[in-house]
Amino acid sequence: CVNTATLNLTINNSSTSSLSETACDMYTWNGATYTATGNYTFTSLNAVGCVNTATLNLTINNSSTSTIDTTTCGSYFWTLNGGSYSVSGTYLATITNAANCDSVVILNLIITPCNSVLNLTCFIQGYWDVGLQTMAPVLTNQGMISATTSCDSIDVELHDSASPFGIVASTRAILNQNGAAQCTFPAVSGNYYIVLKHRNAIQTWSSVPVQFNYSTVSYDFSIAASQAYGDNQVEVSPGVWAIFSGDIVVDENIDLIDFGALETDISAFSYGYVATDLNGDGNVDLLDSPILEGNISNFVFSYHP
Repeated sequence: CVNTATLNLTINNSSTSSLSETACDMYTWNGATYTATGNYTFTSLNAVGCVNTATLNLTINNSSTSTIDTTTCGSYFWTLNGGSYSVSGTYLATITNAANCDSVVILNLIITPCNSVLNLTCFIQGYWDVGLQTMAPVLTNQGMISATTSCDSIDVELHDSASPFGIVASTRAILNQNGAAQCTFPAVSGNYYIVLKHRNAIQTWSSVPVQFNYSTVSYDFSIAASQAYGDNQVEVSPGVWAIFSGDIVVDENIDLIDFGALETDISAFSYGYVATDLNGDGNVDLLDSPILEGNISNFVFSYHP
């Protein structure tokens, strides 16, 4: 006989979705971590039990690093992180790069002193007092200053260790009666000859270049003749050495030209701050002659590379 069948049908549909994201370095989606730009899919069941296909359109931008090497004296203010540093070291700053990701900047910082200091010891032949075993207070005697510990001013230069031995730095310092002078130069690093210059003494160089490294250096001319280039010093007391006096016209020779200048000032009864006062007593007189005559007889001249 006739059978009538009825179908009650419901059709559910699959689904799709799309997501666009931009991230720095990595992105986690549905339990998976992605580190490269690309299109990724994830399949699941939707609310009606059909397949849902989700698509991730992912753009990965990368963080970056960079390095800065800086050497400066004293201290350094870093504008990237607002930090002020007075000690050498490695420091970090994090900023945003063009991709809007972190950019780590590494600063390798070297802090040096702003000055190089030379603690110098030397004596000047004519100013040496054998009885007191020290130098005369020349500046006081010549009416310049009343500091009883001061002897006179000297010019100190640093010269390259290789030909043509050019000057690198210079300073004027007060030489004390005990032979000590502190000389301050702009910060330097390297090996340099130390050159002494004085208004009536022969130009004298250190025997060898001395190493400077942005720090305090000491050099003593007075302990031996060999501390000067060519042993160009005179022993003024046992074991005490001094640079030669008598180069009045400052031409690196002690000769009759200097003697003429001395005789002129003796005849004029000169006194005060004058180069012809070789013994530093404030007067130009016959007491200054023996020093000059002895050095002329010994053909003293400046000896250097």
